[in-house]
Amino acid sequence: MAEERLEFVRVGLRKREVSTTLRLRWDRSPATCRTVAGALPLEDQVWHCRYSNYGVYMLLPLESTFGADPLREWTCAYPGPGDLLFLLDPPGPLAKDRGADGKPARMTGLPFFYERGNTLYGPHGPVMGNIFATATSIEEIERFAEACTDVWFQGAVGETLYVEAA
Repeated sequence: MAEERLEFVRVGLRKREVSTTLRLRWDRSPATCRTVAGALPLEDQVWHCRYSNYGVYMLLPLESTFGADPLREWTCAYPGPGDLLFLLDPPGPLAKDRGADGKPARMTGLPFFYERGNTLYGPHGPVMGNIFATATSIEEIERFAEACTDVWFQGAVGETLYVEAA
């Protein structure tokens, strides 16, 4: 008997009450889909992609959330609208970038991109991410994009980004 796999996830902004449905791309990123699906639901402070342009993301500690990096598959440096990625961020200046022992922790970014014109470029230079889910509705992306623009201009305080089974 074949193992039942989650087919869709929902990505949303909790406070702004907007979300969009994405299809998990088992055909292109099976290890990443397995890693993320096994950790759902996920929710944390939202951040706007200040270096990469039109995206929002959450930062999660790799080991305690996912166990390990699923390695590289279906990587990209120029995500398009509706792409949800898994990428590793080098340890940075945020308090959550430190483990209980105070040493730098490996963080995972889960960015969702809502518009064209993105480049995965961070404070440490260019990065590659695994695309593991893609949007199913242009209309939902457009509504989600309005809320993401509001995060950029009005601020992210009190807002969370979530990924859950749909």
